Amino acid sequence: MKTKLTLLFIAAASFFVQAQNTEACTETLSLMATSVKSKDASAYDHLTTLRKDCPSFHKSIYSQGEFAIKLKIEKAANPAEKEKYVRDLLKLYDEHDQYFPNNGAGNKMKKGLALFENKVGTSDEVFQLLDVAFKTDYANFKYAKAIYVYFEILVNNHKANKGIELQQVFDKYDDLTKKLDEEEEELSNEKDVLLNKEEAGQALTDKENARKARLENNLDIFENVRNDMDNVILELSTCTKLIPFYQKGFEQNKTNEEWLKRATNRLEAKECDSDPLFSKMSEALYKLNPSAEAAEKLGVVEYQRKNMTKAMEYFNQAANLHTDNTKKANIYYKIASLYSKSNKVQSRNYARKALQVKPSYGKAYLLIASLYGSSINECGNDQFEKRAMYWLAAQYCNKAAAVDSTIKAKANNDAAKYRAAAPSKTEIFQSGKAGQRIAFNCWVGESIVVPNL
Repeated sequence: MKTKLTLLFIAAASFFVQAQNTEACTETLSLMATSVKSKDASAYDHLTTLRKDCPSFHKSIYSQGEFAIKLKIEKAANPAEKEKYVRDLLKLYDEHDQYFPNNGAGNKMKKGLALFENKVGTSDEVFQLLDVAFKTDYANFKYAKAIYVYFEILVNNHKANKGIELQQVFDKYDDLTKKLDEEEEELSNEKDVLLNKEEAGQALTDKENARKARLENNLDIFENVRNDMDNVILELSTCTKLIPFYQKGFEQNKTNEEWLKRATNRLEAKECDSDPLFSKMSEALYKLNPSAEAAEKLGVVEYQRKNMTKAMEYFNQAANLHTDNTKKANIYYKIASLYSKSNKVQSRNYARKALQVKPSYGKAYLLIASLYGSSINECGNDQFEKRAMYWLAAQYCNKAAAVDSTIKAKANNDAAKYRAAAPSKTEIFQSGKAGQRIAFNCWVGESIVVPNL
């Protein structure tokens, strides 16, 4: 009986101590959060207590603690003190992963960025941290800046002859471009849901509008990183460099599907696809696996051979095989672009197909606008009605700007040019057609209401 009472006392005491600890941890965490919010450097003192006494109490110790240390970094009196706190931030990231595994915070990636952004350590140390993060925590390697820094250091090491071969640069570019594609696809799919809701006539909530704005901002950032990486690779990959480079590796890699896929992608991107090597590689790729990517490449080959019918067969096969809506839309847009000079109806049909699978595909709206803008002599009963087509073209530019922030500037600029070419205020007044609807009974089959300017 005495033993049972002793055990009961110990259990009660343990519970009491645990309750006290929980209360103390809660209070200290609250104090740190308040200090962080007010940008008070004393937040770091509370963090120190939490790391010592309550390391596994709550994950917000580390999310709030990150800001607490960053306050100390910002207010560091000298470079040595700054490095001390930067290194401590890296340690905090490791502790977060230790006590809360699989937290999805991307701490391995953040370690490399922390050094880079604060100019601490060497570029090699930054690269190694980002390299480990990319290879071991790929799913959480989500920051556009980390992607670019990782690539830039590799390119700089190649240029400085630090043992980085051109193929390694190309491979890393392809890997990171794939990552950009994945991140942009995730963001644009979420945005498409909101666009579809708007298209259905449903108003977005304030929260949804804010989310849409954040999605557009993030998509802009990723697009800028993509453009910057493309500019870097542009310098390294001209046709005069790429053709002999891939010719040398073809025999060794003609049964390597991934190598062929990446090589043909680069040759096409650099407009080297008229070279016989591109045809040879595309045919080898399709023979290995008649995938969507392989069918698309053979479509390019047949188009270069001026075999339009066969080219369209391959392109449509590629579109049908793709399950990714962005890639499917890219194929439809490519077909629409190829038809734009020879068959405007087909061109618009495929532009609309791109928009059906990807409502945020603004380039398709711009293509339709250009088709209409180039059709003024095919539609309308008089000069006024012919030039009224420019208003319709401007409307499609406005749609492009509304759904795709990455081309908003171009879309708005094009819309302004179309409106400037449309009938003027004086001409509208003289025609007496203000507010009237003009139907374009040509291939366009749409109409426009003459504005009251």
